Parts: sequence; structure tokens; C-alpha cells
Amino acid sequence: MKIRKDKDVRDGLMVSMGLMTLGLATLMLGSDREYGWLVLGIILTLVALYKAVKPSKDFIEDERSLRNKEKAGYHAFSVMLILIILLNLLYFYKMWMPLPSQIYALLFFVGVYVWIAFQWMYNKKGE
Repeated sequence: MKIRKDKDVRDGLMVSMGLMTLGLATLMLGSDREYGWLVLGIILTLVALYKAVKPSKDFIEDERSLRNKEKAGYHAFSVMLILIILLNLLYFYKMWMPLPSQIYALLFFVGVYVWIAFQWMYNKKGE
């Protein structure tokens, strides 16, 4: 198995090492809850290693995949607008009184997962 050592892989590994160092530093300073930086650094290390073992031509996107991402983004944005309207209606009629952080988290997770689902669907379906 050939491992690439180009600039993209090195930069990803350097950022992941920096995040893991930051996570270890926050843990050493006495913060018990700050495992996020450490976990993010480990995940980024795995992504960089995955990218290092694949040839660089595997990551070049063609027109079809770019078009599928665009379509998925447009439709995910439409779903997000509908969700915002529904949440405003629920709030207006006093059926649900959430905190703003709950609304932001809900919108973020729904948006990301809807975009991933639409992208998967368009990749399976084709043109």
C-alpha cells in the first residue's frame, strides 16, 4: 500500500496534531469535559490517513457529482425553510417554547442529515 506524502496530507496531519495537542492541554489544565478537541483531532487524523492511501485522482469530482451536490443543496435549503416556517408556527401558537440553542441544534442537524440523504439519493438515482 503506497502512502502519499504530498502537501494536502501533511497539512491535514499537522492540523490534527495541533487539535490533539490543544485537547491534551485543556485536559492537563483541569477541564474534565473538554474531550471535543481530542476527538476531533483523532477523527481528522483518520480522515488524513484515509486520504493518504487513496490516489489523488480518486478525489477529482466530475460534472455529475458536482450537479448532484448542487441539487441536494437546493432541496435541503427548501426543507430547511419549511422547517423554519413550521417551528415559527409552533412557537406562535404556543405549542412548543424551545430555547434558541435547541432551535439552532435542531436546524443544524436536520440540515446536515437532509443534505447527506439527498446527496445519497441523487447519486443512486443518477440523471
